Amino acid sequence: MDYPISNTTRVFPLLIFDVGNKGDHQMEQLTKRVEQLEKTTQQIQTDVAVLTARSEHFATKADIEKVRAEQGVMRVEIMGELGALEQRIDKKFERMQDQLNPKFDKIDLIFERIDQKFERIDERFNQLEDKISAFNNSITWKIMIPTGLLVLAWFVQNIVLKMS
Repeated sequence: MDYPISNTTRVFPLLIFDVGNKGDHQMEQLTKRVEQLEKTTQQIQTDVAVLTARSEHFATKADIEKVRAEQGVMRVEIMGELGALEQRIDKKFERMQDQLNPKFDKIDLIFERIDQKFERIDERFNQLEDKISAFNNSITWKIMIPTGLLVLAWFVQNIVLKMS
C-alpha cells in the first residue's frame, strides 16, 4: 500500500550552474536513493510480517476476561476444598480429644492417689517429729535436769562449801 507522506508537491532549488553531465550524476544519486528506499521498504515489510505473526498470539480482552473467570472459579473451588479440609481436621482433633480425655482422667486419678500417699507420709513424718520432740522433752526432764542439778550440787559442795 502506498501512503503518501504529504500531499504537497516538492519544489527543488533551481540549478544555477550546470557543469558537465550533472543529469547523469543526479540520476545515479536518485538510483542509489531508490535502491536504499527499496532495502528499507523490504526491511519494513519483514518487520511488519514478524509483528503480524506475533500479534496472532496476543491476548484479547475476551481472553483476559476468560482467564479471570477461570481464576474466579478456581479460587471458589480452592476455598471450598480448604473449608472441607478444615472440617476434616477439626473432626480428627475432636476424635483425638475424645480418645485422650479418658487417658488424661486416668492420669489425674493416679496423681490424686500419689498426692494422698504423700499426705499420709507427711502425717507420719509429723507424728515421728512429735514423738522425737516428746522424747527430747523426756530426755531433758528425766536425764539432763537431774544431771545438771547433780553437777550444781557437786559444785556447791566442793567449791562453795570447801571455801567457807
